[in-house]
Amino acid sequence: MSHQDDANLRRNIADFKAILQTAIPESIASFTRHGNAQLDASWLASVAITCWGWVTNGTLTERVPIACKIVGHVFGCNETVTRQGLMKALATCGSELVKLMIDSLAAHVQSLKGYWTENGKVNIAVDGSKFAAPRTEENQAYFAATANQKQKKKHYKRDSDQSKASTVQVLLTIFWHMKCGLPLQWMTSASNGSERRNAAQMLDRLPRNARLIGDAEYIGYPLWSKIHKSGRSFLVRVGSNLTFLKQLGKYRREDGFVYYWPETAMCANHPPLVLRLIQIHDGKKAIFLVTNELDMDDDRACELYSWRWKIEVFFRTVKQTCERAKLQCLRPANVLTELNWTLLGIWYALFTGKQTLIEQGLSPNEISPVKVLKAFNKVVEQIRRVATPISIFRDELAQAVLEDETERTSSKASRNFPRKKKHRRCGVPTICDPTPQQRKRAQLLRI
Repeated sequence: MSHQDDANLRRNIADFKAILQTAIPESIASFTRHGNAQLDASWLASVAITCWGWVTNGTLTERVPIACKIVGHVFGCNETVTRQGLMKALATCGSELVKLMIDSLAAHVQSLKGYWTENGKVNIAVDGSKFAAPRTEENQAYFAATANQKQKKKHYKRDSDQSKASTVQVLLTIFWHMKCGLPLQWMTSASNGSERRNAAQMLDRLPRNARLIGDAEYIGYPLWSKIHKSGRSFLVRVGSNLTFLKQLGKYRREDGFVYYWPETAMCANHPPLVLRLIQIHDGKKAIFLVTNELDMDDDRACELYSWRWKIEVFFRTVKQTCERAKLQCLRPANVLTELNWTLLGIWYALFTGKQTLIEQGLSPNEISPVKVLKAFNKVVEQIRRVATPISIFRDELAQAVLEDETERTSSKASRNFPRKKKHRRCGVPTICDPTPQQRKRAQLLRI
């Protein structure tokens, strides 16, 4: 290695150390864990965020020791842990450590001066996406749509529909800061969970001046009334499945106002919601939006809703760029751990990239998520090479043997795999006499 390369490597290690120190909040030092906990919580968080966020190659069993070596080399410590040990250690921390990390990183978004609010409002897009997980019995019982069915079991017309319903998927609902282009909060649930219910549960974590922008999934009196009563606002797409009233009170339809008062709310003596109905056009079709901000104009609504689609880019980054469309863990608690720390790692990589662009006088919206993650992968690989001693080639070959499975108790056979193609037997061909019409045609053709 040349002198220049050695200097660059030292600088990269120093920068990587500073990034981890900033990502891990100082309050984690006082984080209390149950059980006989021996691993330091800050070291544990550093390994988790490196393993799931920035180390991309190999299985989880292979990535955990790599992450330990990287963090150990950067901070000068010799701690190490196995995959199973990391999972158990994170389990002792529970969801409180993840919540602490999310709240800390959300606070970092506010540090991006000039990008937190826009005209006094914090614009938040809300959306959900599903991640696949291994079809183990535990995952299926916890996440599948057929799990936890009470009393009467749902009947499906076809066996394939039943199999699809038993597919293991994790529903992720995200509050995404539109101007910064980063998540603020998220929540996970089973595949048959409700995005709007998740959004309602996370609402109190948002600032009072937040404005939620959502698609047609985020409708309904319970969610809208909760947002309105909290002093926050919303802009949501609506369709033919909702009925609005006109000329109910002093607000008139010709002025752009409607009332939303479903029968369930009326019977419960809840007041109607006064909303502004806005029609925009995307070049192909008309789009209808409603908001409880009665002074919002059409141009502003169109601008806000058109920016909402960028949350889809974030989902694409996680699923395609980072190849996390399907998670790897076999137990529900570990699946949630894997997803949460993957999001934290990707979140902080993008935040660091945006922060760097702002320091260079550029807009954070010009960031390329693919290039940012490639830069993180590259520096992680550089540190890994330095931290890992060179192995003997012959020793590697000597260890290239099949695993001993004589004591294996579980079956390798698939458990009713969904959408499994059923091949039909070829059978016996059908041979019959020609019809009168076929005979006439054959005579005309002189066959």
